Amino acid sequence: MKQIEALIAWTPVRWAELKPETAGQVAVLPAPDASGEAKRYMMRAGAGSSALAAMSDEARIARLFIDFQTLVVRDGIDPQVAHRAFLAIDEYRFRIAPDTEGAEFEDPPEED
Repeated sequence: MKQIEALIAWTPVRWAELKPETAGQVAVLPAPDASGEAKRYMMRAGAGSSALAAMSDEARIARLFIDFQTLVVRDGIDPQVAHRAFLAIDEYRFRIAPDTEGAEFEDPPEED
């Protein structure tokens, strides 16, 4: 899904007593979250922010990787858990190192 449509929801590891069922987990959900799944988590980013739509493409991409860093460094989410969840976002898959599991080319190179 496109970043502008992706709601990122997670619960920091340090809040395990508040939300033990989702502590250390992250989900990328389509917005709006009709199922209410995001309510299971303590934190939200992405499509839930009205400012995201007003940003330039470059600023949105920067925001995506800042969100990833926040989940991992500040909130203790395992990097591979965050990575697997973020693979649901097109812009993430197209911009990670091409030899990373799950990476894709936006415009695949032509084969010889």
